[in-house]
Amino acid sequence: MRLTIGIALLCVSSTLFAAAQPSVKVQTAPLKKHAMDDTITAFGVVRPDPEAQTTRDATYTAFVRKLDVNLGQPVKKGQPLLTLRTAPSARSNYRTAKANVRFARQALARQKKLLKQHLATHANVDSAGQKLAQAQAAFAAQQALGTGQETRVVTAPFSGIVSKLPINPGNQVKSGTLLFQLARRDRLRVALGIEPDEINRVKPGMSVQVIPLFGNGNGVTSHISVVNAVVDPNTRLVNAIAPLRGAQAQPFLPGMRVKGRLKLSGHHPLAVPRSAVLHDKHGAYLFVVRHGKAKRIEVHTGLEQNGLVAIKPTKTSLQVGAPIVVQGNYELSDGMAVRQGS
Repeated sequence: MRLTIGIALLCVSSTLFAAAQPSVKVQTAPLKKHAMDDTITAFGVVRPDPEAQTTRDATYTAFVRKLDVNLGQPVKKGQPLLTLRTAPSARSNYRTAKANVRFARQALARQKKLLKQHLATHANVDSAGQKLAQAQAAFAAQQALGTGQETRVVTAPFSGIVSKLPINPGNQVKSGTLLFQLARRDRLRVALGIEPDEINRVKPGMSVQVIPLFGNGNGVTSHISVVNAVVDPNTRLVNAIAPLRGAQAQPFLPGMRVKGRLKLSGHHPLAVPRSAVLHDKHGAYLFVVRHGKAKRIEVHTGLEQNGLVAIKPTKTSLQVGAPIVVQGNYELSDGMAVRQGS
């Protein structure tokens, strides 16, 4: 009889003790797998495609009489860009070449006449003919250069943007001096700077979203064409090149700053709301509710997207659907009693 009373008193005491234990009201959310994209965000500047640019150099000494365009101006095929006035020295070369043809033609006629009089040989005639051909070739070259014209209007060979214009009206330009550079408007490229420790994850053919850094543009989808194998000395980054062709290039201008989002892979990891993950000197952790008590779980964290954090338990496994504490977890310690609220 005394034993029965003692056991009853012990049960009552245990119940009262359990009821007296502190508990924390928490909110939980079931653990789920979420689709997450592994991405790299990089920044760069839009430039003309070097393969879609053309330069025009002066072919003879001249003076810049007039500029019809400005640097950065869009132009159409055949539009005047500048006017050159042929220098006296170049005009002299033209006149000399023209005179040489006349003299060579006269010399050939004279040798043919002497040949009929048996005062010259066939070799003399052949030599005079060769000199005429040389004089005609030199004169044709001067004609091709345009030295026979007092002034010459230089036009755009295709529609594009004036990307270089290093001359001014009144400048004297010699043969080989750059007059202008013209870049195609529909062929641009952007060099995206990638951190060297991430460059091995970027491969040619990878999709990239190119978005203007300023403004409301949504950007366009391109791909990585080339991944450089050297570090850019100016940025200390490795450049990945993305071409912009045709309609892709229309939202962008040379010199525009952009950002690129490279999609590396897609997967479905375990993920929890950001509020569920806590940190202390031991690393990242969260609490799961088991049998009415908080169980601390050490985790490694990964990608963060849309308010979710990918997690991977380091020691104890977690099953999909497990109740993860998302609010009230700052007050918890391992093994503490909890009560779930809405």
